[in-house]
Amino acid sequence: MASAVVVGAGPGIGAAVAARLAREGLAVTVVARSPGTVRDVTERIGRGGGTVRGLIADSTDEKALRAALDTAASADGPVELLV
Repeated sequence: MASAVVVGAGPGIGAAVAARLAREGLAVTVVARSPGTVRDVTERIGRGGGTVRGLIADSTDEKALRAALDTAASADGPVELLV
């Protein structure tokens, strides 16, 4: 299964992109600063039957983003798409 990481997956465009990728069959990792946002987006995508995981990280923190990518790759294989 192909995998994608969507950074800034809060309400709006990021969440919509993540949901679309999941509907297309990708394993999606959503990354956002707010635990509530991560929970809401992952629950919504999960209800639609998509493979999704959520991670909390600040997109301005390079170390945190690298850790998120490593986590996604460990779970789903190489990240093929980064949004």
